[in-house]
Amino acid sequence: MHYRSGPVLAWPRFPSRRVVAITIAITIALAAIAPAARALDKQGAAHRNDGAAGPAQPVPGLEVSGQLFFGVLPYNPSYAARPDNTGHALLRCGGHADINLLGERLFVPLDLNLFSDGDASPVRPSEVDFIGGLASAWDVPGGSAEIGARAEVDTNADGRAARLGGRQAYADVRGRYVVSLGRQLPAITSALAQGDVAGWLTLGWFAWNPTYYARPDNSGKALLRYAAHADVSFWRHRLAILADATFFTDRTANPVRPSELDLTLGASLALGPWALQVAFERDMPTDDRGVTRLVQQMVMVQGSWSFAWNATGRMP
Repeated sequence: MHYRSGPVLAWPRFPSRRVVAITIAITIALAAIAPAARALDKQGAAHRNDGAAGPAQPVPGLEVSGQLFFGVLPYNPSYAARPDNTGHALLRCGGHADINLLGERLFVPLDLNLFSDGDASPVRPSEVDFIGGLASAWDVPGGSAEIGARAEVDTNADGRAARLGGRQAYADVRGRYVVSLGRQLPAITSALAQGDVAGWLTLGWFAWNPTYYARPDNSGKALLRYAAHADVSFWRHRLAILADATFFTDRTANPVRPSELDLTLGASLALGPWALQVAFERDMPTDDRGVTRLVQQMVMVQGSWSFAWNATGRMP
């Protein structure tokens, strides 16, 4: 299982009816052509960095930023509620935080995700996922770069797993390159009513991986992660449409060729620290080395609240 979130944005000046109509049409069209999807980005973007900010600078004192979220999966034919692929997830809640030790030069990213099983108990957690690490972000030509390491543990929380264990865990090293076309080309920002076209590329290596799988049917062990994300935002970042693709490789079958693709398409609306996101996701095998051809897919509606605090009492 693998996961996302959107930017914190300011109150917009509403555009013309024509711009509104075009924006709505684009959003509806993307939702209509989206293939089914599963990826649920459990790891929030570090500092919600979309490349639009200036160079990351060392900042004295403790800073904490992130978000809390709550979501429901109204359509879920096959997205599992536990690491062993049992049940059907109904609710998702949790949070993401970046704890800055030296600004973005050195920070601790933390993520917590809880799921419930609509087949067993709609409220009681059936799975708990925790991700923690250490990372550093720097300004580079054309955008910004992040490098860091993280560890993740996904555990069964209600004792209803089909087999003993029911846990996935790994530690990885990864790099990410973030770009913002609006930062490079101000005309794009103006054309999108103070919006942007942004994205990032990620390459990760599962340095330690006893149980994190390479396919949705829990076969193989993941070795590499390739990921690409793109989003287009409008109206001072109030409305955004996004696409995300994450590939995994199997360290035994083929360490380079993808064994799984997690594809997500969605749209979000933000008002101050509050945001609403709708996503259609699908996780699917890309080779024939799995035990089955299991595909997991769902639709998720999620609300979130973003926050920021530092030791001086001002909001970063």
